[in-house]
Amino acid sequence: MSIFLQRLRYYFLILFDRQTPWHVKLILGVGLLYILVPVDFLADAIPLFGWLDDLAIASFLVALATRLVPQEVMSRVKRKVFGAK
Repeated sequence: MSIFLQRLRYYFLILFDRQTPWHVKLILGVGLLYILVPVDFLADAIPLFGWLDDLAIASFLVALATRLVPQEVMSRVKRKVFGAK
């Protein structure tokens, strides 16, 4: 499985884990919606800049959400996806 698909599965499992706090689910959900919905701060028609704002905002939201996830949830999901300790 590619690294990208493993990461995607990792965030998906965190999003739907019962022990993940609701505010983390909200942050991850908003990040996903921002990527999927065609409304942007900068239009994607502008080469490079339209994609960079999507990347920056999505990266920020994912980084924020992963800092707020309880350690036991992250450990359990990491073992399931990556086979880590």
